[in-house]
Amino acid sequence: MRRAVRLLVLAAVALACGRREPIRVGMVSGLTGRHSDLGISSRNGATLAVSEINQAGGIAGRKLELIVRDDGQDPERARRAVSELVSAGVVAMIGHATSSMAAATLPIVDRAQVLMVSPTVSSTDFSGRDDWFVRVMVANDVAARRLAQAAAERAHLRRAAVIQDTTNASYSRTFAAAFRQGLEARGGTVVDFTFASRGGASFAALAEESLRSGADGVMVIANALDTAAIFQQLRKRSATVKLLGSDWGFSQEILAQGGEAAEGALFPQAVNMMDASPRFRSFLDAYDARFHRPADFAAVVSYEAVQLLAAGLRRDATRVGIRRAVLELGTVQGLQGPIRLDRFGDVDRRIYLFTVNHGRMVPLE
Repeated sequence: MRRAVRLLVLAAVALACGRREPIRVGMVSGLTGRHSDLGISSRNGATLAVSEINQAGGIAGRKLELIVRDDGQDPERARRAVSELVSAGVVAMIGHATSSMAAATLPIVDRAQVLMVSPTVSSTDFSGRDDWFVRVMVANDVAARRLAQAAAERAHLRRAAVIQDTTNASYSRTFAAAFRQGLEARGGTVVDFTFASRGGASFAALAEESLRSGADGVMVIANALDTAAIFQQLRKRSATVKLLGSDWGFSQEILAQGGEAAEGALFPQAVNMMDASPRFRSFLDAYDARFHRPADFAAVVSYEAVQLLAAGLRRDATRVGIRRAVLELGTVQGLQGPIRLDRFGDVDRRIYLFTVNHGRMVPLE
């Protein structure tokens, strides 16, 4: 009898050990509204990464539990979502998809001392700050100056009109400033135009004004849907004006909605979606099988953001220790190469240049 009781106790202990509490990771992204393509792809990439980590045994035998919230691209809603995740006891968060939302919630993250790892935020407003924010996307100054170099040397652009969406001002303002610096350093000039995607802006009027400025090229800093719509209006009025976009506007929507108007447009990007390496193709296949849609850059970097966080969690899975653990990683392997973090959580990675050619995104290098 005693032996039977002992076996039952041991079995109960083993069962309890096998049911260890999951590691709760929050995710907040824009899943509704005009910017939702970025947020949905980010959520999907993170979901796939969490699933693969759990299938491989989790973190020291503990599963990851992803708790997702929609910021709706609204600052107040974003603050509520982040506060809810902090109260829910998440160890860390993945988010946001846009710089404006990160600007709204970073004070909450810093006060609560909860690490936030962003897949796509790239505003230089966050560079060099000793805070609780880490990212896997290269900062705007690197991408925008690379685009300006290509605009001057490849497209021979001399006068550029820059149209930027002010609803994501932290991103668009810093991208525009870096592009201006890069083009002016090569003898070019820039004239600025702004609109608010929530304000019912007339893209036809923006196209007219930018072309009347004498620009031989127009660079649009907006989400993919609005970038495509502005390209359409520009092409209705000029067959020769050179078109450029930011990495924010570089998704499948630019092809689906831009159509022939997007042909020849230049974009910078931290991900080469044409990469034929086995590891990257395996990711693309797994993503397509899971979500029945092709992956884009946001899905890739969100997957990498979770992998980066998981590498830190394997060192220290506590809310207090995860920030230091992630920053001490230094370099981790991404889907396409090394991702190097400095002591502030800013990333160093390669920037690619792409053009749209016959309805496909084609790397220039």
